[in-house]
Amino acid sequence: MPSKTFTVTALLAGVLPTPRWATTFGAHDTALVDLAFYVWVVSDGRTTGLVDLGLPLDPADAALLSTSNRAFGDDGFRDVRLLPELLREAGLEGGDVDFVAITQTVTYHTGGLDAGLLPNATVYLPYAGVRELLVDPPGHPAPELYFTDRSWTALRRLAVEGRLRLVEDAADIADGVRYEVTGGHHPGSAAVQVRTAAGLVGLLETSFLQADLDAGTPIGIAEDVAAARRAIQRYRAACDHAVAVHDPGNAERFGPSV
Repeated sequence: MPSKTFTVTALLAGVLPTPRWATTFGAHDTALVDLAFYVWVVSDGRTTGLVDLGLPLDPADAALLSTSNRAFGDDGFRDVRLLPELLREAGLEGGDVDFVAITQTVTYHTGGLDAGLLPNATVYLPYAGVRELLVDPPGHPAPELYFTDRSWTALRRLAVEGRLRLVEDAADIADGVRYEVTGGHHPGSAAVQVRTAAGLVGLLETSFLQADLDAGTPIGIAEDVAAARRAIQRYRAACDHAVAVHDPGNAERFGPSV
């Protein structure tokens, strides 16, 4: 039987001016370009999920993240909207969310992780990203930027309640939604494929900007450039719409659902 058809909506969680050398492989350029951070709503009318959870809910964790980014020459986040506000904007309550898929185990993707806020959601995380933190953190991101105190507490509760999935390779979240660990940026980089009326949409963060993804160019801060290239090539071939998750144009492109 054919897969269900989902809609995909990008809710803007914040904007981070970032040096071009960090966004684009081979760009020896210190000029700042905007990266957009989103919470993506995926729904078929009965099953609703979120891809990424936005920035940290607690002010101290948000300040820590901003301080870390400024060390790389960034200006810090602006236009910040946290997960509870974004859920209200989408007409959702936390209990409406059936699943969460995280594309990177860093607090600008995991910041809204709160088991009480999302009481019915099963959460999908890349096993490699969690293992990296626990066994051999490389220094970037710093260990304290993988998860906040609140999200660590949430992970324990999710595990106890049977709502935590640590994915080694790939997992079918729902009929029409597939989660895949890609590596590239970090070992814990992941991507999501969603079947929509407009075709297969692939959300991945091995290219930050759409123009780079369309050109097959990985991010500038990839730990494994070859893995990033492979993921980009595979998604461009397999998906009708391969999407760079941090492109500022996604707010307009996926404002109305597709």
